[in-house]
Amino acid sequence: MKVLVRSFLFMFVIVVNGQSIEEPPEKNQPSSLTGIAVTGHAYPVSAIGDVHKSFMVQYGVTKSLQLELQGFYDTYILSERFRSSLMVKYYLNKRLYLLSGLDAEIATENSEVGQAPYRLGFVAGMGYDVTENFMLEIKSSIQLNETGIGAFGETQIEMPSVYTIGSKWKF
Repeated sequence: MKVLVRSFLFMFVIVVNGQSIEEPPEKNQPSSLTGIAVTGHAYPVSAIGDVHKSFMVQYGVTKSLQLELQGFYDTYILSERFRSSLMVKYYLNKRLYLLSGLDAEIATENSEVGQAPYRLGFVAGMGYDVTENFMLEIKSSIQLNETGIGAFGETQIEMPSVYTIGSKWKF
């Protein structure tokens, strides 16, 4: 577990101090597909002690193919989790893309009570870049292993598959 936490902290330092290398976009090519982009954010610690941090590394392989590595560190009242996903995005046109990849989540706390095994899932979906700074995504995550991890790391709520609709606003 210590190796995982150290790896996350190492990536967090890279995100905080990293640089975004971008080439000027070509005509009819989304600017998010050029070069390497590293982003990250963290929310302030809440009144009940929740912590939420994340990072994302994007790499444009070709004009229509992009790789993403994402990491999420979350603490809740009873659990501490690290989730990471490796995604492939394939742009069908200038704005519409398909995505697919693997998602893994593990408990990072040293609690012997209610220790749940890791969760491994296959993610598939599609997205649309509304503008350069706003996107919408629809994703499905199908669990590949038997696990007791449920919503927000809860062991009491079963969550075999997840369907999400999300958006991201970059500023």
